[in-house]
Amino acid sequence: KKGFQGVAITDHNNIRGAIKALKNAPKDFIVIPGVEISTRDGHLLGLNLKNEIKKNLTVEETVEEILDNGGLPVVPHLFRKMSGIKIDNLGKIQKKIGALEVFNACSLPRTNIKISEIAEKLKTGGTGGSDTHVPMYAGYGYTTVDLRDGDAEDVISQISKKKTWGEGMTMPLSYRSDRMVKSIKQYFKRGFKRV
Repeated sequence: KKGFQGVAITDHNNIRGAIKALKNAPKDFIVIPGVEISTRDGHLLGLNLKNEIKKNLTVEETVEEILDNGGLPVVPHLFRKMSGIKIDNLGKIQKKIGALEVFNACSLPRTNIKISEIAEKLKTGGTGGSDTHVPMYAGYGYTTVDLRDGDAEDVISQISKKKTWGEGMTMPLSYRSDRMVKSIKQYFKRGFKRV
């Protein structure tokens, strides 16, 4: 309904929804199964995966696990306080990642600009993500890929060749604020443990 040509689904530490979407998607709609993995150092995306990746490994170990499982590591929301891997950890994995998420629809515009500048400097390529937990905001962030025809493997290939970029628009402040409050409450309920 929104005119997407495809989607990458990356739930937190769980690949079941992505696999279900892959099985049920129309033939002309690209679905890239993935997962947002909680490492000891922050979150990492693993794209093009069929198996879950163990959480709570170091960022380097997680990248190796993603690669060993035929996936492509992507760094989301680099500077996010509780879940970004930060610049020091990026340096440890920079040569092995597919891209940096240069546009996150739940991040502040200035943060996206800063990450875009880093991606351009490091020549990593970029992706865009909605980072939404509800369907209504899916597509607020997106990855531009220059493909006339193709499938998930072609998209993954373009990301790994550093030929993609992230764009979009920031989600409404009301949604981002509600989500932040909910995240803080969940953090306390988990006993001060990150997702």
